[in-house]
Amino acid sequence: GFIGSGGAFVLTPAMMTMDVPGIVAVASNICHKFPKALVGALKRHEYGQVDWKLGLVMGAFAEFGMFAGKQAMTGIKRAYGDVGTSLYVSAVFIVVLGIVGGFVLRDAWRLYRAERAGEDVRTHRVTRIARWVQSVHIPGTMMHFRSLGASVSVLFIAPLGFATGMLAATIAVGGFIGVPAMIYLLGAP
Repeated sequence: GFIGSGGAFVLTPAMMTMDVPGIVAVASNICHKFPKALVGALKRHEYGQVDWKLGLVMGAFAEFGMFAGKQAMTGIKRAYGDVGTSLYVSAVFIVVLGIVGGFVLRDAWRLYRAERAGEDVRTHRVTRIARWVQSVHIPGTMMHFRSLGASVSVLFIAPLGFATGMLAATIAVGGFIGVPAMIYLLGAP
């Protein structure tokens, strides 16, 4: 809950290390996500940290990603068995965690250098791509989000929500892509 991920990035590989097939590890971790996410959102709401509109819009599109991910995983299981699902989960885990880890490491290094240079690092800086996303106005698709302090087209949010749901359904780690996407692509603090 501290980093916007439910812990499945630890539990899924841990279960697979104990010879639980990838598809079972993913499905088991999905079962405990909703209550945890709901309690976490309610608690963070008390501190004014939740943009309900952004969460619900991304969540709606994530549902479509969950259904697509379920189809993908059952298709892999039918074609390649438990070994195929475990290989898929492991390979996607490596790619996703490598990319996200690279961004986090880059940002940590930038913050370290900025702090050493005496710059104020406490303020949130919106990325160049997020500024561009916020500048694109597509009539009939715009929604204003309090947390972004800007309006963003639902056409940008839809694929992010879908990808979050797809990853949640296939590797049980949707927040690991959803949270960085909201920060880097939408400009959320």
